[in-house]
Amino acid sequence: MFLQGHYQNAYVTHDIDKARDMLSERYGLKDWINFEMELPLRTPEGERQLGVKVGCAWAGSLQIELIEPVSGAVEPYLPYLPADKSDFTPRFHHISLRRDDYDAMQAEIARLGLPFVCEGGIPDLLYTYVDGRSTFGHYVEFVWASEAGWKMIGWPEGRPVI
Repeated sequence: MFLQGHYQNAYVTHDIDKARDMLSERYGLKDWINFEMELPLRTPEGERQLGVKVGCAWAGSLQIELIEPVSGAVEPYLPYLPADKSDFTPRFHHISLRRDDYDAMQAEIARLGLPFVCEGGIPDLLYTYVDGRSTFGHYVEFVWASEAGWKMIGWPEGRPVI
């Protein structure tokens, strides 16, 4: 049940534009949904702001997400980025799991007992990161969205939640 709804692999990079261009050219990813935002985030240290650049593209039934941390609460991303800031090669950061019931999602997160990293959201979409590095070697993101939220991130028409 835990991995049900896996729809996204996410990567961090020092330069989202170069990383997106490389992935588009090499792997044929296209129709990127791009946005730059600053959003409030709840962390173990309290309320903070996070500034990020994000790009998402679908590769069949898997969404690839690129994240360039820009400002604020960027600590969860930093260990994955190379020391060389000119190295824009994307580095794996987390998987995302779709959940359609927010309360059930929160109960599942509590049952798992994985360390809380942060949670935030935008209109029609809420997410929670937990630290799965002790068992999976990476973070796990749980995502709840309304129908409008899934449409906003380009959920393919007719794609089932598996």
